[in-house]
Amino acid sequence: MGTGTPPSPSGTAFEETRLHVFTLDYPHVQIPFEITLWILLASLAKIGFHLYHKLPSIVPESCLLILVGLLLGGIIFGAEEKSPPVMNSDVFFLYLLPPIVLDAGYFMPTRLFFENFGTIFWYAVVGTLWNAIGIGISLYGICQISAFGLTDITLLQNLLFGSLISAVDPVAVLAVFENIHVNEQLYILVFGESLLNDAITVVLYNLFKSFCQMRTIKVIDIFAGIANFFIVGIGGVLIGILLGFVAAFTTRFTHKIRVIEPLFVFLYSYLSYITAEMFHLSGIMAITACAMTMNKYVEENVSQKSYTTIKYFMKMLSSVSETLIFIFMGVSTVGKNHEWNWAFVSFTLLFCLIWRALGVFVLTQIINVFRTIPLTFKDQFIIAYGGLRGAICFSLVFLLPPAVFPRKKLFITAVIVVIFFTVFIQGITIRPLVEFLDVKRSNKKQPAVSEEIYNRFFDHVKTGIEDVCGHWGHNFWRDKFKKFDNKYLRRLLIRENQPKSSIVSLYKKLEIKHAIEMAESGMISKVPSSVSLSDYHEGKIKPLSPTEMENMREILTKNLYQIRHRAAANTKRFLSLPKNTKLPEKLRVRNKTSSRVGDSSDSELDAATTVLNLRPRAGKILRDQRLRQQRPLPEFRVEWKNEVDGSQDGRGEQQDPSTMPQPSIGFRQPLLTRPRFGTLSREDLTADHGSARPVPPPRLVRQASQGDRQRNKPENQPY
Repeated sequence: MGTGTPPSPSGTAFEETRLHVFTLDYPHVQIPFEITLWILLASLAKIGFHLYHKLPSIVPESCLLILVGLLLGGIIFGAEEKSPPVMNSDVFFLYLLPPIVLDAGYFMPTRLFFENFGTIFWYAVVGTLWNAIGIGISLYGICQISAFGLTDITLLQNLLFGSLISAVDPVAVLAVFENIHVNEQLYILVFGESLLNDAITVVLYNLFKSFCQMRTIKVIDIFAGIANFFIVGIGGVLIGILLGFVAAFTTRFTHKIRVIEPLFVFLYSYLSYITAEMFHLSGIMAITACAMTMNKYVEENVSQKSYTTIKYFMKMLSSVSETLIFIFMGVSTVGKNHEWNWAFVSFTLLFCLIWRALGVFVLTQIINVFRTIPLTFKDQFIIAYGGLRGAICFSLVFLLPPAVFPRKKLFITAVIVVIFFTVFIQGITIRPLVEFLDVKRSNKKQPAVSEEIYNRFFDHVKTGIEDVCGHWGHNFWRDKFKKFDNKYLRRLLIRENQPKSSIVSLYKKLEIKHAIEMAESGMISKVPSSVSLSDYHEGKIKPLSPTEMENMREILTKNLYQIRHRAAANTKRFLSLPKNTKLPEKLRVRNKTSSRVGDSSDSELDAATTVLNLRPRAGKILRDQRLRQQRPLPEFRVEWKNEVDGSQDGRGEQQDPSTMPQPSIGFRQPLLTRPRFGTLSREDLTADHGSARPVPPPRLVRQASQGDRQRNKPENQPY
């Protein structure tokens, strides 16, 4: 039988194929392959920028990435003779922007954000409206000049363009301000404004875009736009907080399967963003609120390894997205989608700078009345100068429908010029300006436990002062929220095995952060920390033998005697008072009694020993030690002259000079010997092994009488 081609069900023969050794099917993997190449190119570009350590300090990384994009766009345009691929707005808003906002919101200093929330909200809402309306009306005035050829641009189109060009971009702000390391307050004001005004910009953009597509605008449309203005922002915040609580409650039960803890952080945060976008709410506000909520509660439920994974994976996604955004901005710039008009482009750039500066200075004069620490002129200048434009307005301008906006290419050109000017000129010159104006820099040092305790103490003090004065300030509301949080939220969202004391949990958190910093810098200590020792379980303690207990008693007895002996001498020497100082009755009696003893340090030591009642065993120990250390002394010839007259009050003992050793050297030896263990009596002051130094003679001192001893006994008891 033959092996012919089997017939097909329709009666036609199948096309016979042979096995190929090597095949190429690029269309099958085109999209993931190109995405991988773009990410690889962006990562290699970042590595190349940091090979020369001085380059990132001179030029911001965002500028270099845009230059790489321009180079690639030029190569693509020259090779194919058509415009390179433009960054899709859906790709930007749904995939590239969320990781950047998530990283910024999760690691945002929440205390600074809420302490300056009034100023941030003032700049974001009122400042954005100020810039959008001011730029739009000013450009409309320029368009009325027929010589410029712009009379076909209407007022609503100018207002729409003003709303999208007034958006301060958080991506550009992060890229520049993290490089110059300004102080935390300036950073949170500029970055917080850029986060909030993006939501305001999107609302204004959609509002004016709808108005442009309407033939007639009624009053109800204006009120609907105002209501939509508040619903978009507040709705996004509520969705973010709700999903943040759900994420915290979910991680409460992940203690037995730690490997999926980081997954919940990214899933719930991205879910909040796309849910808000689905209802046409502010996705930026939603993911920011969700990230701040998760940072407060989820961090206490996840393990330390999960926290490290979340931190570095979030930073990696943010860095990759930021790099791709700036490269695609450069690539999308090259092409045939431009229309140049000197008047419109130049006045757009000029009005952006003027209205931004006027808005910051005017609004700051109003808000400084209500601020405890007013913003200085330097701060206002940096805030105005740091209003960088970026990918937000770049993506919004590409979303304009060409049928409604016939001058769309002119708007694209003007937006690109403003972005390049703010990112290149202002981004490069802001570091020298910060150094020239001597603006306060940020302090990256982690606060100590004592600093945190003092901060909490002053928080309670300020809250109490506000409560007494009847003023409901942010300290009052923060205290109310902490009580509600401790009573309800933390019990619901955090596991039960957390430390009861807030100081203990704070100390543990600071110790863990310090250990992470040491591990990152390579300075890992070999000494275990107190946190690691807290988990150590002690075993059964072996009881000491009687011999070991006796040796311990001997050591403690000797050391306690030595400490007591020297403490009295040092106190007597260094705590003397002037003669005319008025003292209480007990101190006068004690000083009067002690003044009868000799003025030398040796007499003070002897006086201290008169009130020290050692155990008999201690005396036996010292005598045994003296016998062990005693050696026969060489003969010395010493001329002895007593420094204390023995006839004072008839109480001193006169020593025979002939019984004292005489030195043969020609100068007087010092009276103070090296410190020695034991008493400082004449019997104990013996020479060391092999020492030729003579033993200093004892001094005759006057001892206190029995009546004085009884009077001074309460004050001179040993400790």
